[in-house]
Amino acid sequence: MSQFRRLVAMVFLAAATAGYGLPDDGDQPITIESDFAESNQTTALTEYSGNVIMRQGSVSIEAEKVTIFYKDSKVNRILSLGEPATYRHQPNINEGIVVAHGEIIEYLLGEDKINLQKNASLARNGTLVKGDLIVYDINKGTWKANGNNRSNQKRIQLVIPPSNLDNSTTEQQESPE
Repeated sequence: MSQFRRLVAMVFLAAATAGYGLPDDGDQPITIESDFAESNQTTALTEYSGNVIMRQGSVSIEAEKVTIFYKDSKVNRILSLGEPATYRHQPNINEGIVVAHGEIIEYLLGEDKINLQKNASLARNGTLVKGDLIVYDINKGTWKANGNNRSNQKRIQLVIPPSNLDNSTTEQQESPE
């Protein structure tokens, strides 16, 4: 097996065991498509560029450029750049697909967090949040968002569809005395 293929296998072995996606995502084959790839063991980086598509089960990343960072021979960070880059996964069989966009998507494997930056958006269970920076905790299914008065997304925007609202009304009637 070539060193490049070993590095690719290490990347996705680490990603598969990170606890995101459907339970059998880690057992699925990994595919990577790009126009160019380069690995440098001296700098501990592997870079893919040109229409990069990475898939494993329900998890996918699409970007113009993906850089994989290693620490102690293990993948610890995946940086995706695009206009926008896209991250998708299905957390559980009974849940919808999480779709995240941003010009910068930084996946921190050790923390199971994804940082979405610049024109960022996160759609989960019908709810959409937009901001300049969104931090998504994969394990907890939680997010934090910020706007930025120097960018197009000055404030965060949250859209909750009617299907996620409790529209039942509790009518309290006064009893005549």
